[in-house]
Amino acid sequence: MSIDQQFAERSLRTADGLTLSFRDYGSRFSQATPVLCLPGLTRNVRDFTDLAASLMPDRRVISLDARGRGKSDFDPDYTSYTLVREVGDTLTLISQEFERPCIIVGTSRGGLAGMILNGVRPDLVGGLVLNDIGPELEPAGLQRIVEYLGITPTPLNTWDDAVRALKKSNSSEFTDLTEADWLAWAHRTFRDEDGRPGLDYDPKLRDATLSASVGVSDFWPQFRGLGDKPTLLIRGENSDLLSTGTVAKMRRTKPDMTVVTVRNRGHVPFLDEPEAKSAILAFIAEVDGRANPS
Repeated sequence: MSIDQQFAERSLRTADGLTLSFRDYGSRFSQATPVLCLPGLTRNVRDFTDLAASLMPDRRVISLDARGRGKSDFDPDYTSYTLVREVGDTLTLISQEFERPCIIVGTSRGGLAGMILNGVRPDLVGGLVLNDIGPELEPAGLQRIVEYLGITPTPLNTWDDAVRALKKSNSSEFTDLTEADWLAWAHRTFRDEDGRPGLDYDPKLRDATLSASVGVSDFWPQFRGLGDKPTLLIRGENSDLLSTGTVAKMRRTKPDMTVVTVRNRGHVPFLDEPEAKSAILAFIAEVDGRANPS
């Protein structure tokens, strides 16, 4: 059985009537701490396939396509593409699926959602993995994202075109990828439309992001709100969104936070890198130990 067949594809009905898609790995009867994976701004559940496969033998793992991404419904009102609304959707999912606190693995925007969720319902969060995200977002990284956000690359007729589009935006940060790596990334990023690649998110995310002025947001209150909550920060060595200065400030604010740097990666690490995966496995084992000290 391939990794992509080791999950149940399920759905969640939101309070405002959308249907969101999520992948459900492992056994719901496992007594180990469950894991909830939240993708980045334009990302989808396929980013967590490798990590979920590593975790599912011991525990339940859920990865969620946020509204407007992947297989989830697009919102007819693009102004609903907000972190507050997405945190509300996530709370609905947690209350529907988990009976104990979960570990949140949040990539970029997913990490911000995790910090906000912890502030609203800290009792539901047993630990937090932040994948290349912190309380401050670097303007250069935001500008690079805005340059491609919601815009279909031209041309985008073949998977070679998709690879070229990824290289154009990311080759300076991801310096050791093989052609096979780039192609695999393309297949995680774009949806397959009868053999041709297409955007796997609502292009209206661009309008929502620009109107929300995400770049001037301050998430330090949410980060400080983590208190002594177990936290692992993973940073891409070449990240243009999370600076070393911000990481240093995060360390001073939360000295118990574990920090791991992934070489030859930018925004964001794939989480299949040996240093990232081993750090996550060790972190989850530590959280398990706290939850079940016996």
